Amino acid sequence: MCDPVTMMTAGASILSTALNVTQQMQHAASQRGDYNYLAAQQRNEADVAESRARQAEAAGEADADKAREKASLLGGKSLARLAAQGTDLLRSPIDVLGDIAASGQADALSLRYEGMRDAWGRAPDGRPRRATTRRQRPTSIPRSGSCGRSCPDVQLPILS
Repeated sequence: MCDPVTMMTAGASILSTALNVTQQMQHAASQRGDYNYLAAQQRNEADVAESRARQAEAAGEADADKAREKASLLGGKSLARLAAQGTDLLRSPIDVLGDIAASGQADALSLRYEGMRDAWGRAPDGRPRRATTRRQRPTSIPRSGSCGRSCPDVQLPILS
């Protein structure tokens, strides 16, 4: 038979190991929860950045439409003024109207591209976050005897 002191020492060692394993499992679960929370925060930030990028692009399109409309109104006013003066609309007045239309189109394009640059400036904020925010999955703990030859076949007591 075994010595009672040896048995008590072995029992204390097994109990200490079981407590250590339980603490490590609780710590791992806590860390997993923290990482999942951080990943959710980063996913939300990425969604907000993407939404702001879409809004900036839409605002750029709206500004471009306003600039085109303004140029069209200016061209119409100029045409009406020239016609009211009785100007011959064959050469230089038509060139002026063309210049007004070209200027309006250039303004519209610059406003559109400004909106796209603003959207592009916001969109990359979300792309790296989306790629790095993966949910932490619980890892399985090997059961006794299932981890190969290096794992001793020890049954740990259930602590309640």
